[in-house]
Amino acid sequence: AVTVVEPSATGRRQAASVPVVLWESDKHGVNQTLKQSGAGLRMTDGLAVRIRGTVSFYNAQSRVQLQMTAIDPAYTLGRMAAERDRLLQALAAEGLLDANARRPLPAVPLRVGLVTSDGSAACEDFLHELEASGLGWQVSIVHARVQGNLAAATVASALRVAAGSGVDVVALVRGGGSRSDLATFDNELVARAIAHLPVPVLTGIGHEIDVSVADAVAHTRYKTPTACAAGLVHHVRRWCARRDDVCY
Repeated sequence: AVTVVEPSATGRRQAASVPVVLWESDKHGVNQTLKQSGAGLRMTDGLAVRIRGTVSFYNAQSRVQLQMTAIDPAYTLGRMAAERDRLLQALAAEGLLDANARRPLPAVPLRVGLVTSDGSAACEDFLHELEASGLGWQVSIVHARVQGNLAAATVASALRVAAGSGVDVVALVRGGGSRSDLATFDNELVARAIAHLPVPVLTGIGHEIDVSVADAVAHTRYKTPTACAAGLVHHVRRWCARRDDVCY
């Protein structure tokens, strides 16, 4: 079931809502529009959309509903880009855009707080890269929902929990997905949580071409979860090499 919601001016509750139906005869056309736009969008909770449809009355339940026939991906992308630019400008004006980057990265950050969806491919890829190095990592995994309407608050909370667990660095990782799937990492709650964290945050979010607000605010951005772990390994090995030491 899908519902189109108009939020109130305060954002605390919805001002109006109407149920939406998408018949199979129209679904193919909508999906083709999303695919051909190259936008990498999926209709998910909390996504601002502009759709076309006809209003009808559903006798079986005595309710008014909207029969969706088309969607405008350019509207959604425009809203997302505008909000992203607004947030980046606000963070820069407050001196928060590079606040985490100014946190010193320890020479040997073996205690890692890993914020991700526990058991996901991103989690496994990150851990495998660390384990393959043979170094003495201590990883504390803090599970977080990385997609959906409540994901941003969950990720922000998980970041604070991870930073408070006595770690040297926090890694925030997530595998690839559509633009809407990755919207969590353009959220203000996540960005501000990273900026205020007392330890460096390393990100490995999505694929190589994906760059989020979280990446911009973090201490160091890596292209993928595996690259994020490899960056940590390289950092520690470089310290060892400078001292002609053997790391265990």
